[in-house]
Amino acid sequence: MPPISAEEWEVLSFFEVQPTLTDMDVAWPYNDFFYEIQRGDLSLSCAIAPAYRDVRLILKRGGEKLYELNAMGVDDVKYENRLGTEVLEIVLSPGERIRLKVKPQIEIDHRASSGP
Repeated sequence: MPPISAEEWEVLSFFEVQPTLTDMDVAWPYNDFFYEIQRGDLSLSCAIAPAYRDVRLILKRGGEKLYELNAMGVDDVKYENRLGTEVLEIVLSPGERIRLKVKPQIEIDHRASSGP
């Protein structure tokens, strides 16, 4: 299975922070990348293993967890930039996806449908 569609530079542009790497000697896509951002009292951490298509999201307000996603073998992770609005889309399955925005504020839009 090929790695996710999103490229390393696109994910860097999206989060605007340098990730923490699991292994300093292993490059994209075969490493695990951990991004962490803060917007006001909300913090978002995102771990991506591009080659394995694993994604973990944790959204917190203060120290309290509001949302957590642990997904292994997702269909894809895609990046889009439309007129300056950046979106990271996690495609869990053909009928389920999460659209994540982090600028100017953190937004998570989780959609699921049973039909095509």
